[in-house]
Amino acid sequence: MKKIALLTLALFSTNAFAEEIDHRRVLTLNETNRHLVLTEMRALFSGTQAILGALANDDMKAVAQAAKPLGMGMAHNAENHLHDALPKEFMMMGKTVHIAFDEIALDAETVKDSKHTLKQLNQAFGQCTACHSAYQIRPLSASEARLDEVALRGIHVMPFDLDKTLHVFTKVEKGGVQQVIVKDKNDDQQIQLIRQHLSKITREFNQGNYSNPVKIHGDKMAGLEALGSAEKGTLSIIYKELPDGAQIDYSSEKANLVSAIHQFFNEQLSDHARHAVTGHSQHHQQ
Repeated sequence: MKKIALLTLALFSTNAFAEEIDHRRVLTLNETNRHLVLTEMRALFSGTQAILGALANDDMKAVAQAAKPLGMGMAHNAENHLHDALPKEFMMMGKTVHIAFDEIALDAETVKDSKHTLKQLNQAFGQCTACHSAYQIRPLSASEARLDEVALRGIHVMPFDLDKTLHVFTKVEKGGVQQVIVKDKNDDQQIQLIRQHLSKITREFNQGNYSNPVKIHGDKMAGLEALGSAEKGTLSIIYKELPDGAQIDYSSEKANLVSAIHQFFNEQLSDHARHAVTGHSQHHQQ
């Protein structure tokens, strides 16, 4: 039982180390992946508590039942989501821990020796300690998380590939020009997809329908309320094809609508920061 007490103390002391100066490698994860990792860690801790309780009662059947869910079956549940988000070394440490719990479950059923199980548990948590000593997990900054969120939403709205194209937003005195152009001038497929999308949303915008920007940027997007409620004849929105993509020209004689266009552009520049740039007036003289 002394070993059980020492192991339990080691589990709780892990958090204390985090309060000191931290030189561990930072793993920055989006909220979904961070949730997966932390959920798995919590399951390992609660499962270990159940194993220790079963050992205290010398119930090896209960040890096996508590250990089985912590094995490789748990790892497979999250592996597809985390494979590209975490370093190979981190994934290998996790795999070693899960394999160890599979062995604990098997030996609890066959060997049925509590001291043997304690040794296995100690070795498994040696890997956990090594992992906690090497890495720390932090969420993406709010701005990075926002960019990821917008990019993910954009996939379901914009048919072209954001990584193969560039948004250019040029503000002018009476409005502005929104261009989407290809990075590879010979990419005919992306050019056609750009033209398909921009011609479609031009028709929608002229009908006061801004549902597609809402799907990507949210219903609080700056400028949309004014643009969507503009009186007929006060806002001009014109589609034009370019050799390497397409553009939409926005203009108005009303100051509030010009301001709304500029706000609309600013929000897109912010949300598409990885794939958008501010243009200059000469960019749309084509």
